Amino acid sequence: MTSRRIVRTAPVTPGAVPTAAIWAFRERLDRAGDHRVWTGTASKGTTPVLFHDDTVYPARRVAWILHHGAAPVGLVKAGCGVRLCMHGPHLTDDVTRQRERILYAALHGITLAGPCTAGTHELAEYGYVRPNRVTECRGCDNARRRTKPLEGARAA
Repeated sequence: MTSRRIVRTAPVTPGAVPTAAIWAFRERLDRAGDHRVWTGTASKGTTPVLFHDDTVYPARRVAWILHHGAAPVGLVKAGCGVRLCMHGPHLTDDVTRQRERILYAALHGITLAGPCTAGTHELAEYGYVRPNRVTECRGCDNARRRTKPLEGARAA
């Protein structure tokens, strides 16, 4: 009887992540219902990272590349609400989240187009709708957060 050697290979975007790192990534996932939960290391306790051959890979970016075959735009988050979920269909990037905001607004009869109320940002890119049907701008929200003084800090 002859034994046959099984070689494990995985599809990957050329040059993005080495095949050995992909298998190390998959070994650190646990199935929990419809989710794939990360059991590996988390940087600062919340950001899943993969250490392989003295290289650090952001685990959510690896999961995104494996599922979509292309690099994500911006930050990758779990859209399902499970904090450490790495399941490809559950991940969202900036483009996906903005598409969902536009769809949510359209379902409520609101069009996210044109400039925001301050006139500095385009609502198609930064706009979102609050549950009370008020249109807001993430660009303006971020600018306010950056210029807001720290609590407890004394003015000079």
